[in-house]
Amino acid sequence: MNLLDKLTYWITSGLAIVLVPFFFACDDPSRLGLELESEDNPIVTQKMEFVLPASTIYIDSLRTDQFTHSIFGQYEDSIAGKATVVSYNQYNIYGGVLPGGDSLEYVSTILSIKVAGQRAQRGLAGEQIIIHEVNDTLYNQPVYLADRKLDHRPETIADYTFDYNPLTDSIIQIPLTDTFGQFLYKRLEKATLGGVNQDSLLLGMYHYPPLALIPGAGNKGLFSFDLKDDTTRIYVNMKNAAGKLYHFSFDFSDAHYSQIDRDRSSGKFSDIVSEYEESNAITGRTHLDMVNGIHTKLDLSPYLDFVKSHEDFIINRATISMEVVPQDEFSYIETVPFIRNYFIKSNGKINGSGVSRGDGFNNAILTEADYASSGNSTNILTMAYNKDNSEYLANVTLFTQVLADDYTLSDEFLTEHLVITSPETISLGQTSFNKSGMKLTIFYTTLKD
Repeated sequence: MNLLDKLTYWITSGLAIVLVPFFFACDDPSRLGLELESEDNPIVTQKMEFVLPASTIYIDSLRTDQFTHSIFGQYEDSIAGKATVVSYNQYNIYGGVLPGGDSLEYVSTILSIKVAGQRAQRGLAGEQIIIHEVNDTLYNQPVYLADRKLDHRPETIADYTFDYNPLTDSIIQIPLTDTFGQFLYKRLEKATLGGVNQDSLLLGMYHYPPLALIPGAGNKGLFSFDLKDDTTRIYVNMKNAAGKLYHFSFDFSDAHYSQIDRDRSSGKFSDIVSEYEESNAITGRTHLDMVNGIHTKLDLSPYLDFVKSHEDFIINRATISMEVVPQDEFSYIETVPFIRNYFIKSNGKINGSGVSRGDGFNNAILTEADYASSGNSTNILTMAYNKDNSEYLANVTLFTQVLADDYTLSDEFLTEHLVITSPETISLGQTSFNKSGMKLTIFYTTLKD
């Protein structure tokens, strides 16, 4: 019996009053009891709370190419181990002043990067960024996963050491070699002649090899770069005979992604050998760390066992809450601000590509409005971190009812397990969950025995 059939059953049985708590989401069964409790009333409303067993798992290959920023660097801690991140970025022309024949001479070329966030224990000194051109082209259509590594040319176009203080710094300016700068400058000179050369430049028809931004072996911080910020550019600097400076710039609005090399050997999750394997290293807590591929898995079997033993019921209201444990040792790391819940499918994995293609219903928890809608909209439920209550909390009333009906009627039901992930797969945040605080709470109405 599906949800619509079940509602119809209740109505035709003369029990339409049950729709009141269902749609108005009363979360106190005693309030219903004042109106409904009588010897002649055949229905009863009750509350159940399920602690969902939680574990920490590892997922390697996630997309890092669909955001307006990219991450770079290296970071190691005692929980997740070490992550080394290379940022691949396709660049193209933005605009500026062309050389104009001999009127402007070449001065220098710099890469300016706007820092949107970082993960580091303190201000950083002696961080290194090494830049090479890549032997490939990045395109907007393909999907680039975090485990994909690209070959690069041996020539170095930058090897820059810098300090970074997050309290005072927000931009990193990297000098690029004159060889690379002259390559760009000569293209600008050709465009000055007009005709096909200028059209090819201004229409973005020239090919520019992507840049690989590689961290030094001793780096100790991760950085998030804002690729859409108007300061994130390659600047070719020129001057006229009087010494006045001009520039032409290239931006990073084209394809990009971050390749992540993860080494768990120095962290507590070194016992994880393969993807989706559960770790037994930490008791009482699970973790979410997107950069390191660490996720929390929830087991829905306590609720599904309840479904098996209750043939007919309607969910009045259901909430899922996830208690966050403060990490005093890593207080400098932001808690992951938003999370989502993906289904583990029959193959033992989540189906992120299915979600990106629009099949959210079969692959993740949706918003309440989407379960209630007759349209094809599939908005994934996004749970925001509540700092005051140290938890993520969401209404999952319709998902809980749909899951119960689907589990009862179908051999291939939605899921038995959830994976907690983040809409931002390259989030620099980290969350620690209290295993005993992962709860599904339901208020349900059923027939009296």
